[in-house]
Parts: sequence; C-alpha cells; structure tokens
Amino acid sequence: MRFLFTLLIGLWLTAGAVAHAEIRADFAMDSDPELIAPAPIVLLPVKQRPLWLKALARPETDMQRQAAEAIAEAHLLGTPGLDEAKPALLQIFSAEGTHPTARWAAARALIALDARESADTLFAASQKYGTDLRQLIEPALAKWKYQPIGKVWQQRLDGSETRHRDLMLAIDGVQTMNDSSMIPSLLLIVHNSLRPSGTRLAAARAAGQIQHSGFAGEADKLLAPPTPSIVNRLCAASLLKEHRNQTEHSLLDRLAQDEEPTIAAVALTTLNATDPQLILPICEQVLSNRDANVRLQGVATYVALATPDHAARLARLLDDPHPSVRGQVRERLLVLAKTAELQAAIIQSATDVLAGDSWRGQEQAALLLGALDHKPAAARLVQLIESPRGEVIVAGGWGLRKLAVPDTCPAILEKVKKELELRSKAGTTSQAADAQVGFLCEALGLMKYAPADPVLRAFVPKNLMLGEFTRGGAIWALGHLHAGKPDESLAKLMTERLTEPASVIPMEVSRVRHASAISIGRMKAKSQVEPMRKYHGNIIQLGITSIAIRWSIHEITGETFPEPERPVVSAKAKWFLEQLD
Repeated sequence: MRFLFTLLIGLWLTAGAVAHAEIRADFAMDSDPELIAPAPIVLLPVKQRPLWLKALARPETDMQRQAAEAIAEAHLLGTPGLDEAKPALLQIFSAEGTHPTARWAAARALIALDARESADTLFAASQKYGTDLRQLIEPALAKWKYQPIGKVWQQRLDGSETRHRDLMLAIDGVQTMNDSSMIPSLLLIVHNSLRPSGTRLAAARAAGQIQHSGFAGEADKLLAPPTPSIVNRLCAASLLKEHRNQTEHSLLDRLAQDEEPTIAAVALTTLNATDPQLILPICEQVLSNRDANVRLQGVATYVALATPDHAARLARLLDDPHPSVRGQVRERLLVLAKTAELQAAIIQSATDVLAGDSWRGQEQAALLLGALDHKPAAARLVQLIESPRGEVIVAGGWGLRKLAVPDTCPAILEKVKKELELRSKAGTTSQAADAQVGFLCEALGLMKYAPADPVLRAFVPKNLMLGEFTRGGAIWALGHLHAGKPDESLAKLMTERLTEPASVIPMEVSRVRHASAISIGRMKAKSQVEPMRKYHGNIIQLGITSIAIRWSIHEITGETFPEPERPVVSAKAKWFLEQLD
C-alpha cells in the first residue's frame, strides 16, 4: 500500500539522497502486513490502428498530423503492429505538397518507429526544409550512425558562417557518432577565442568525450599565461575529463583548485575516477568549498578512502547547508557503518551532530542513527520531540519508532496526548505534526504500551482534522495492542470506519479504512467478518482496501480467496479516432 502523502513525506526526508538510497522514513502500517494490489491490465490502442492508417491516407493536414502523432505516442507505449504505417508516413513526409506540421509529425513518427530504412529520405529532407526539421531529424541520424551526414557536419564545423543552431547540431552529432576524424575541427573551434563561449565549450566536451588521451598539449595552450579566461579553463577541464594518464595529473590538480567551482568540479570528477588518492592532499580544502558539487567530490574521495578519521569528518557534513550533500553523506555513512572498524566512529560522530543545535544535522543524524538501530540515540530524540522544525520532528518520530526503546513510551504518549488536545481545540494540524504523531502511535503499538490504549482510541471516531497519518497510525497500533484478543466495542468502531459509504461527506480517508481492516483481523474479531464480507466488493471497486479485507478475513477464519481481479485501464484517456464498440 502506498499513499500520495507518504510519497511526499519520503521525498521531503530524502531530498538530495543518492540513487537507490537505503534510508526511507516509511510508515510501518504501509508494510505490516505487506499487501500488494494486483497490477492493472493496460489496454493499448490496437483497434485504432486501421483508423489511423485510413487517416494517414486522407488529404487533410490535420488528419495526417493527428494520426502520425497518435502512432508515435502509441508505439512508445508498446502498441504492436504499427510498423505497417511506415510507408504511409514516408509518403506524407516526402511529398512536395505536405504541410510543414504534417511533415514534422510524420518525421517524428518514423523516428519513433526506428525507421532506419528511411534515413536517406529523412536526411535529404532535413537539409531542404529548414533548421526546425533538422533539429528533429539529425539527432536520430546520429543515433543510427548514419555516415553520409558526416560530410555536412564537417562543412559546418569548418565554415565561418554556419548558423549557431546548425553548428551545435553538428557538434552534438559528432559526439554521438563518436567520430574521431572530426577532432581537429573541434579543436580549432575550442581555441578560437572569437567563437561564442557556449560553442567552444560544447566542442571541448565533444572532443573530450570522443578521445580519452593526448590532450595535455591542447590543455596547456588553453591555460597559457598571462591569465587564462574562465572559458579557456573550463574547456581545458572538459578536454581532460576522460583522461586517466599520469601526464595530465598536474594540469588536473591545478584545475581542481580553480576558484571557479564549475571548473574545479569537472577536474575533481576526473581525478576521483582516476585515483582518489590524488585528491587526498587537498580534500579538506575541497570539503570547505562554497559549491555543493565541489564538496560532493570531496565526499566521494573520503568515501573511497574511508578511515575512522575520514568517516568522522564526513559525519560533520550531515549538517551541510545543501540537501544533496547532506543526503549523500547520510547514505554513504550508512553503507560505511557496515564495516566494523568504521562503525564506532560513524555512530559517535553522528551522535555529536544529533546533540548539536542545527536542525539540518539533527534531521540527518536522526535518520542515520535510526537506520543503524543505535538505541542510545532515543534519549536525544525524545528531547527533540518538540522541535520547531518540521523536518526534525518527522525524522525524530520515525527514529523513535525505529529504535523502539520501551523507556521512551511515557514521553511518546505524553506527546500524543498533547497533540490530541491541541488538534481538538484548533481543528487542524500541520503535515509534519501529522506524520510525526503517526510514527509515534506506531511506536506505542509496536512496543505494546498498554497505557496508550485510551488515547489511541480517541483517534478512531471520524474527525479528519486529527490527521490522516495520526489516525491511521493509532488504529493500526490498537491492532497490535489487542492482537489475538478481540475487543468487540473497538472492533465495531473500526468496522464503522471501514464500511462507511463513500457518499458520506466528508469522505473517510482510505488509510483509516485500510488500518481498520488490518486491526480487526489482527485482533481476530470474528463478529466483524460478515460486515466486512458484505462491504468487500471487488478489487476494482475498493483497491488495496479490498486486499486488506481479504487478509483480515483470512487471519480470522483461515478462509482463502481466489486471485483478485485485475483492473483494466486505458493507456490514455482519449485517443485520436477511437473504435466504436
């Protein structure tokens, strides 16, 4: 089960994290039990294909254009059998009288269909009908490795009057084709100070991407005294970006300490890819740079050369002002902490950050120490339970639930009581407070803290102002408190929440319905089986709630259900020309 705001909370807490980050401040009620709704059957527009082919044969521009656009889009969605449209699309594209919008749409469809056999025709037309069409066609020809276009690109690179858009197309195409024969022409552009800066840099990047050695002399020229310009320095760094030879290390080391962060980041990236030891002498300087991208390269160096001292230095960056840096540091430290000799230093340093006054560090350290299951951190998280920062109270609430230290239960319960009173009076709550108390309610349930029972029950009756996550967490927690021991009055209240008609305004939230079904099953309340069965319906109508009801009935009675019916959805709400059934 996944809810929209859960996603928003997750994005908020993990902003700037590395790809495939491990720490997620997720709700236990979303995965305990793990329920998966059946994947929908996606209907593709197969029946529309004959209609689109007929539309392509029509003389009207709009019919041709819309049919071509539909074919391109449908193909990208995986619709089979659209290759048979290629001849008609090619006819539209190559006809002299075709309107430009229809020609563009036909070209786009042919490219989407990967019609490489039409490359000659596309190439000829791209040179005849203007820059706009070339912007569409030439990148495709480059991807297809269409060699005849190389002569055109060579002429553009060498010509002094080439239009900027056409020149950039040529540079990008040469890079995509990885055409080393064009290197001399690219270097002439790089060294021509009369060329626009963007053009020179694009040429340098293309050359550096194509050739991975031998540019030390070219970089030296660009960096020659008296004072090389920013463009020259950036072009030099770009030329050397894929170089891994010792010859270029002194140049890259110089560029890595450049006062312009963009230049330093490019050079540092190259040095890290070659040997992080090359950056180690200046790593502290790199980590103190004002630019986040530069600091990230310092992080990469210390991660690659991890020692207890390096790990401790990285931990201080949990308080970095940029979310990308502190997020990456948190995730890297989580992985490094799996190494026995690093774990103690990482935990101690993160604990120091958590004890500090900065909300950024508190948030990241709470997430890290919670993920590391460092239970001594729970005392500090209790102190932060009233932080004025939403980021801290959400991360801290998740951390307290994750650590599940019984001694924290009284303080957690007091916070939940206080929030109940505040929301009952104010009639509203913030998203952060809602998420925080949702985590805290889950913690009370997982630790089976019996004194919480009457407070948690107060969140069962319908009151949307008490918060979706708080109410869902409280109801889910009550299921754990009463696991295997039915409480008939409580189960009846939960069934009322579960089965309330959708026509009632305001509508009960799906999270509360889901949590109610789960808790009824967890406490094995047999009296509620029939009411749940009557409400059950099918998967299409109720989605994940129906899956939860099935799970609940099975928990109580042992009954098994057939495979759920998969919903059928259209790949698109409305297509051009649809078959009437």
